[in-house]
Amino acid sequence: MNPTDFERATRDLMIRDGIAARHVGQRGDKAADVIGRERGGYVIVVQCKHTTTTAKVGSRVIYEVNGTAAAAHGGDVAVVVTNGSFTRDARQTAADFRIHLLGREELGCWAGGEASLQRLPRLTTPLRRWRRLRHTSSRLIHHRPASRHDLLRP
Repeated sequence: MNPTDFERATRDLMIRDGIAARHVGQRGDKAADVIGRERGGYVIVVQCKHTTTTAKVGSRVIYEVNGTAAAAHGGDVAVVVTNGSFTRDARQTAADFRIHLLGREELGCWAGGEASLQRLPRLTTPLRRWRRLRHTSSRLIHHRPASRHDLLRP
């Protein structure tokens, strides 16, 4: 699976969970690969990091997401998803900014249908809104869902 397929598979999982999601990842995407709108009106901004299984996502990614999720994308909730893991500094920075992290283990549970995105983030606070914004509905794009095996492959 290449990085774009990983982003689209993440979008498909969000759609499966009842979130109207669209793939926006491309060069210059301002640290957002998928943007979704939950039934309750929350805008969820997701940054995907497809990597090797031994690689770790660092705090630089967390700072980028924190700087753009609300300001550039109108997000209420920010999530970083990887098929690898996160550095200790990235986890602490994400907790400070209330950015939700999904590593390899959480991704496996999500892709396997054991939990929805709304129930997965492991942070000291539940999914929280930064601010309430009104936006137009996101357009659904249908794509073949990836299997759990595809998502976890480096």
